[in-house]
Amino acid sequence: MSPSAALLSQELPKLDYSVSRDRFDESWRAPLSTLLGLGRAAGADLVEFFLERVNYISCLAEDDSITSLSPRLSTGAGVRVFRGNADCYVSTNDLSFAGLKRSLEKALSIMGLTLPGPASFVPEINLELLRDYATVRNKNGWLSGCSSMQEMSEVLLAANAHLQQKAQHIRSRRATYFRDWQEVLVAASDGIFARDIRLTQSVGYNLLCQDGEDRTSIGKRVGATYSPEFLRTWDYAADAEDVSHSAAQMLHADYIESGTYPVVMANEFWRCYFP
Repeated sequence: MSPSAALLSQELPKLDYSVSRDRFDESWRAPLSTLLGLGRAAGADLVEFFLERVNYISCLAEDDSITSLSPRLSTGAGVRVFRGNADCYVSTNDLSFAGLKRSLEKALSIMGLTLPGPASFVPEINLELLRDYATVRNKNGWLSGCSSMQEMSEVLLAANAHLQQKAQHIRSRRATYFRDWQEVLVAASDGIFARDIRLTQSVGYNLLCQDGEDRTSIGKRVGATYSPEFLRTWDYAADAEDVSHSAAQMLHADYIESGTYPVVMANEFWRCYFP
């Protein structure tokens, strides 16, 4: 059912919206338009909904074994209400129309606002055409294109094996990877209506070496937000060389005297690429 400019507040409980549960698309326009109009009718200057679906997984290889695989799936939404110079934010895991309405009502109450009476008209918010950045930028296939659990396990074990060959005086070797995929939808009472997909990946080493009483721990991570192929293109051999070299230098390094020294800020963020 589409919202109507003549919709009465008392009719809200009778509304039955049909929306896509596996993707944020145009089907979400009607319920969000109604809720945004409800927030404006209550006296808010601006109301914004942020919906998200998350598919996360992390993998840990310790020495020659995979010791942890941690997936997480979640969905949720946040509503932010602005009035004057103040604003508040309420979140929920219930993406039903009733669940989103309860979150809006809670946010309004925090701002000292109440839902309009039963005979009050709820204005329709004229949302713009959906700005689907995920489709325009060919991101819809990113999740299926990421490495499987089998592949990420194989890559991390191969990386740890390479580290074994390059480093000396090893006490422990760890290679870790995580992938965080997120689909988001934003709708606001000023007409904004947009969808996007975000993908963050990171992989790295942690090496602990000990020779007698000398001990050192060296770590290195690289990450990307630009491609599902990231793990497949990771040059773990080159990073193993860097980590092993650093460990060899640090293991028997002399203590430095306290004092004031120049510092070079170079944490290799240049290894992260952004479209």
